[in-house]
Amino acid sequence: MNKNIRNITKVLPLITILAFAILFNACADADDVNLADYPINVDPGTIGDTTYIPITPIITGFNEPVDIHFGYDQQLYVADKNNDRIVQLNLAGGIVSVSNFVLRPKKITQDRNFDLLVIAAVIDTIPPNVLDTVDVVYRFKLQPNGGTLAGVVPTIAFKSNQPTPIPGDHGNFTGIATYQDNYYLVTRSGNNNSSPIDPDNAIFRINRFDNTQPVPQRLSGFEVEGQGLLSLQNISGIATFTYSNTDLIYIQKSSNAAFKIQWCIYNDIDEIYTAKFEPSSGVDLLRNGLLSEPADITLDQFNNIYVIDSYKDSLYKFNSLGKLRSESFGGRGISPSQFSNPLGVAFFDKTLFICDTGNNRILRFILSTDNN
Repeated sequence: MNKNIRNITKVLPLITILAFAILFNACADADDVNLADYPINVDPGTIGDTTYIPITPIITGFNEPVDIHFGYDQQLYVADKNNDRIVQLNLAGGIVSVSNFVLRPKKITQDRNFDLLVIAAVIDTIPPNVLDTVDVVYRFKLQPNGGTLAGVVPTIAFKSNQPTPIPGDHGNFTGIATYQDNYYLVTRSGNNNSSPIDPDNAIFRINRFDNTQPVPQRLSGFEVEGQGLLSLQNISGIATFTYSNTDLIYIQKSSNAAFKIQWCIYNDIDEIYTAKFEPSSGVDLLRNGLLSEPADITLDQFNNIYVIDSYKDSLYKFNSLGKLRSESFGGRGISPSQFSNPLGVAFFDKTLFICDTGNNRILRFILSTDNN
């Protein structure tokens, strides 16, 4: 086997790997991907001789893990939603530390100062005097605590009902990502989109000091509703690129959204965002019907794009040109290579980490070849 497959005793038994190899070598070349829609909740099949092989042991002990993030400190962070905590893991899956109580954490990222940014909830008073849960962005400063999460008291960096052009409560925070200059993006999604000034569907850009006064900066060039190329309908995740402090890529899971993934670049002249790819280009990234309910997105160092689809129980991989790659896989079940409502995905060093939410576990997969 390839030298990059680590410690063969930690992966599937040898006979299983050989069976995989026979199957893959008998299939078509990895670049000749059949673009027929992947079936719903059925193993979409693997094409070519490149695949992700599950690593054992499976990481368990969670109660609805909904997001996972590989940090700049070489640690993994899991939003363990129904245990109301963040779990810090090493690459082997061992627990390093656990946060204090955090109500319903759902999205995680980390900036270059090793601060952890977490979308979670707080119980707050909503006008007129009604107790409800409100989304916030927590900032956990890990460096003063020796790099560990346990015992860190977070501060609220951004709150969903803080003053905006129209005061009052708004929709949910659904995604977060950081730039290399430590500015960060927060996506918001909700039903109140009639206001031309402050609709729920939005992408906010916030500086590294969490300064949102007088109002948070809303990115321009997007449509709050509709089926346009840059519509914002039920955004479910966002990612940024290491080479840029402006470019972004987001996913949306609304059944009305024509484009479930969109790569956006900033136009310095017009000072608005535009789409990197147009529908006329025929890229798979914009292929209607390929994805159903994308739940999370991440990138690798080559700008390959990984999207987990919670409805199809599948992982989709696209290259930097927007082409679907053969390493995409999935299917509903409880085997080491199947999922049940997966909601989070992270990548590091040829390894995928997936929150198999419905099965309350973290799955790891390693790439079987050197191909990217």
